[in-house]
Amino acid sequence: MEFPDLEQQKKTLVDTFSCEQVTAAREVSVIASPYRICPLGAHIDHQGGAVLGMTINACTLMAFLRTDDDQIRLRSRNYPGKVNFSLADIPESPGSFWGVYPRAAALALQESHQLKHGISGLLDGMLPGCGLSSSASVLLAYLHALARANDLNLSNWDFVNLTRRAENKYIGLNNGILDQTSIVFSERGHLLYIDTVDKTVAKLQDQRTESDYRIIVAYSGYSRELTTSGYNSRVDECRLAAAELSRLAGRPGAEVLSGVDRSSFDRFGQQLQTHINKRAAHFFTESQRVKDGVTAWNSGDIETFGKLMNKSCKSSIEQYECGVPAVCNLQQIVSGTEGVYGSRFMGGGFGGCVVGLARSSRATVAAEEIEATYKKLHPEVADQAFVRLSRSDDGVRFL
Repeated sequence: MEFPDLEQQKKTLVDTFSCEQVTAAREVSVIASPYRICPLGAHIDHQGGAVLGMTINACTLMAFLRTDDDQIRLRSRNYPGKVNFSLADIPESPGSFWGVYPRAAALALQESHQLKHGISGLLDGMLPGCGLSSSASVLLAYLHALARANDLNLSNWDFVNLTRRAENKYIGLNNGILDQTSIVFSERGHLLYIDTVDKTVAKLQDQRTESDYRIIVAYSGYSRELTTSGYNSRVDECRLAAAELSRLAGRPGAEVLSGVDRSSFDRFGQQLQTHINKRAAHFFTESQRVKDGVTAWNSGDIETFGKLMNKSCKSSIEQYECGVPAVCNLQQIVSGTEGVYGSRFMGGGFGGCVVGLARSSRATVAAEEIEATYKKLHPEVADQAFVRLSRSDDGVRFL
């Protein structure tokens, strides 16, 4: 129930791509852009809240060559069709539906850099569309490939900002910087603390080892599409809560909830519309859970950390009001399985994955029980749903 070996995945991808391109494998560049989990800090990065992230040993792999012209030529092992376009004339519709991502990456990069060279590439994602920020993962793969092809010297924060620009402006997703920052800065054996206001990170060393716990990734069988779910409307509601609370407190002008102090919410929160009050309540309680989670993690108290994950998911359902029934069912199954410390669904809960932390000695059995129970409850997605055991891993990198 483990994810495929990365080196074997790389070899298979490079062999296939080099044969297609009629070139030596040694000439091919390969980038690994991992998926991220967010144990605590759900739905608060876009409001300036501090969050916790970690990348895992599942990723988007991309083998590519620099082209002598400005053409983008891409193929995916996950999706049908090809994506071909010129950097001098980027189309509104790039052909295959997955072409929106290389298009967005190119447009964002072209705002500040001249791109003379395109890329020819083959992609393989281990978990595309599963709710572990595969969109940020693939965007970072494209951005790194284009940057290398054009000899651009970009900082880690440049890549974070470019990815957010691509998602916000060219894909239409009103997200924050949790996904990109986690994928860029994560390091194996560490939990990443992200201050989304100051744009700083701190790597919190794992006080427990893989012999103590494993990460469970349970896919519901339902893919998600955030731009057509309730994700963006929730962001708008949080912004409305910030504006109303700051006005009621006599300090108008706050655009996000981090610009409002907790005492203002405690005093004026009940004057908000019920659903707007709930969004603010989630922000402030989740922010506290992040603080408590840092304390628990640094002391090696994974039991308390797991309980905080359960509370986070409960708040996401009741206060943030997200989560489709199947994913909520899956989270309850994961957290209710013996040996699991806690879990929560990733992203908006509009399809996708549930991630849990489990005691290593029982992780394999727990994963098998979770998969069997969920598939029995949801036979309509039995062929798509799965459970894998995972571990932390390094962030985006060339192999």
